[in-house]
Amino acid sequence: MTAAALYTQIVLEHQRAPRNFGVLEAHSHAADGTNPLCGDALRIELVCCEGRIERMHFHGEACAIAVATASMLSELAVGKSLADVARMETAFARLVDGSVAHDALLAHLNAMQALSRYPTRRKCALLAFATLRAALAGTASATTEGNG
Repeated sequence: MTAAALYTQIVLEHQRAPRNFGVLEAHSHAADGTNPLCGDALRIELVCCEGRIERMHFHGEACAIAVATASMLSELAVGKSLADVARMETAFARLVDGSVAHDALLAHLNAMQALSRYPTRRKCALLAFATLRAALAGTASATTEGNG
């Protein structure tokens, strides 16, 4: 398999022009995430109200996979509850480990299915979910260290 399979049009589009990239000045939740293996660092900032995500922004220095995943997730997470995010994270982990080939719950994030063939890059994609989970839990930081 070539790297072109991993860097699909949708992945490149989100990497080049990430959605919701930047600082969210008035946020209710935030966390910093790192992927020590790749050197990725992302900060996710949220506005949550009545148990749902109203806005999500992210910023930082990260590889194309981490940025594209955070961008797609930032669009998908709006309107979702903590339980919804947990279901999406579980579905995404199954997608990138090759347990499933597609999950309608994930929308554009299904483009990351090629990661099932690139185990060393999975943590890049999982960083956004780990950081979002930390922000929602009120934890200041997250890491992909020790995650599959």
